Formats: sequence, C-alpha cells, structure tokens
Amino acid sequence: MDVLCIGNLNYDISFHLSRLPEIHEKIRCENTTFSCGGSAGNTACWLGTLGLSCGILGGVGDDAFGRAQIQDLHAHHVDTSHLIIKDRSGIAVIMVEGEVKRMIKYSGANRLIDAHNLPMSDHIHMSSIEKSILETVISTRSDETILSWDPQELFFKEYIPSVDYIFINEDDLRRYTGNSSLEDAVASLDAHTVIVTMNGGGCTIFRDLPVDLPSFGVKALDTTGAGDAFDAGFIFGLLSDLDVRSCGILGTACASLKVQHVGARGGICSWDDLKKFLHNHNIRLSF
Repeated sequence: MDVLCIGNLNYDISFHLSRLPEIHEKIRCENTTFSCGGSAGNTACWLGTLGLSCGILGGVGDDAFGRAQIQDLHAHHVDTSHLIIKDRSGIAVIMVEGEVKRMIKYSGANRLIDAHNLPMSDHIHMSSIEKSILETVISTRSDETILSWDPQELFFKEYIPSVDYIFINEDDLRRYTGNSSLEDAVASLDAHTVIVTMNGGGCTIFRDLPVDLPSFGVKALDTTGAGDAFDAGFIFGLLSDLDVRSCGILGTACASLKVQHVGARGGICSWDDLKKFLHNHNIRLSF
C-alpha cells in the first residue's frame, strides 16, 4: 500500500459554544455534532479519498461506535484489515469556541494497538501514539519506508532524529521545547524536516532554509481535524514526488477546506476537487 496510518480512532462529540461555562454553570450550546474522528483515522480518510492506497492500524470497540467508525473508513476507501476490534471505542468530547477548541479523550480500544508485523507500505504516518508503539515502528520499519509523525499530546523528543518528517503546531512546539522562537525551537530538536503549522493557517517548513507558506484566508467554522487534513495533503505531495514547498501548499489547502466544515472529517474531497480549489486561488502544481 502507499500509506499506513497508525494511531487513534475516536467517536467525536462536539459542542459549538459562544463561550465556555463557568464552574458549576449550565449553558446551552449553539450546535452539536456527532462524527467519527481520531487523528490517524482522519488523515487516512483524506488520503484514501485523494486516491492513495491507504490502510489504518488502530483499535475500535466492539460496539456501535466501532461499527460506525469502520463503515466511515470504508466509505473513504481505507483498508481496515489491520484493525483490532475489542473493548470499548475511544471517545473525544470537543468544546469549540470560534477558532479555539478544547478536547477531552477516552482512549478505549486505542490502547490495544500492536505495531509488530507491520504491513508493507511506502510511507508510515503516526499520530498521537504511545512511546512503545513509536519504538516498535522505528525499530521494525524497512529502510525504504518514509516515516512521519504528528506527536500532538504525546511528544517524545529522543525519537525525533529517527523520523523523516515531524508535523507539529506552533503552540505545541513552543510548549514542548520551552523556546518562544520557532527557529530556536526547531534547532533544539535535531530533526530532519519539521513542518510547523500556524494558528490561523499556513505553515513554515524547516529543512535547510525555512519555507514560509501563508494561509488561504478562508473563514474557519471548525478547526477540529485541520492538522490531520494538513498532514494528509503534505503526505500526498510527498508520494507524488513534489518538493516540500508544493507539499506544504497541498497541506495548507486541505486544512483550509476542512476548517470550512463542521466535524473532524468535514470537507474531505477528491483530488479533482482539491485541484479546483487550488485553481480558484491561482495555484497550479506540476506532477
């Protein structure tokens, strides 16, 4: 397969709020959505819909949420033959306040992921995974396989030199390194390539010289899953043999499409629709 995504699969319950409640206060939300999510699953769904051969290594519960997750993955052309179906499904409660969100997660079956005996793939993408899984993937992957990692809340600095591409948002980068300067923060990581996604859209790619890419300036309705969409666009570019700047443009475009829709998997589109979005913004990429 082209890409194997490893990581969480959650059922998302999102509350869209004008403000957060005070302690012991009850408020009514403006809107609520129930949808399949989980970072690795979100990225896999984008990649499958964009036309790559994509599989998911993860765990879902033997329950209604797990069955809904499998059905949604199939709808986005994702191979689910490497899923563990057991226990209870992971759940995420997301409080969305404009472009700001807060999240509480229950891991459930996500804790059952087993990364031994990995299927062959050109690219492995890991998102929000435990240290033991990261160690296993790094030690068992083939030399030809590209490895990318979006740490999110599970950041293990010592493994960064062993990964080809690191995806991280600017807030997490500053928080984990203790550096307010992005350049100093990235320099402290000893990384091959770091892609830093920016609040409000856009990114900076650190490899040799930094490459800054602006946002598309779209109005954000819900940022849940935007980073996962970005990762998918960038990986799609890598597997299409594009340079990192073009990969960053594709990532930013996917994130821009996502934030205009509610839910972690809102806005997922085909390659033809992504090309139309780029064309409307006067961008043409050569494949």
